[in-house]
Amino acid sequence: MTRFFPSHTPVLLCIVLGLAMGATDAKAASTQPLTINCALAARVSLTLSPATVNFPDTDPTAVPNVPAAENPVMVTAKFRKDPSTALTATLVCQGGPLVSGADAIPASSVTWTATGTGFTGGTLSNATPQPVGSWTGSGAYTGNLNFSLANLWSYPVGNYSGNITYTLTAP
Repeated sequence: MTRFFPSHTPVLLCIVLGLAMGATDAKAASTQPLTINCALAARVSLTLSPATVNFPDTDPTAVPNVPAAENPVMVTAKFRKDPSTALTATLVCQGGPLVSGADAIPASSVTWTATGTGFTGGTLSNATPQPVGSWTGSGAYTGNLNFSLANLWSYPVGNYSGNITYTLTAP
């Protein structure tokens, strides 16, 4: 039988093809590092939703503590603080009294319960900021506040309103 190729031809063919393929895959390469910097400052963001609550008129004997019609109020406290400080981020509120002309309902008639990590219930004061929440680590914290108004027969008739100021502080 006649051979068209010598017996060592397949080996030579593989070597030639391998060299040719390697030659086409050979690339020049260079690497260079890139430094990335980012300066982050302490930041806070506070949202309350809804921003208004209303207490319906009810019989003080039947309902001694009137829940706000809009309960719960969702509070989201977001902050970024220096992790090397042992200080705590705090949310406080201060406000009242509720007024209608010359008449007033004391701020202490407004109370709230709270749910959510770090949130706490309390009683409103117009003299001293009251704690609403505290956290040790940066992040976003969401909780619900459920407001109630002490419903007394002694309140004069009127349309009362007042404001509560919330302050979020992160060291």
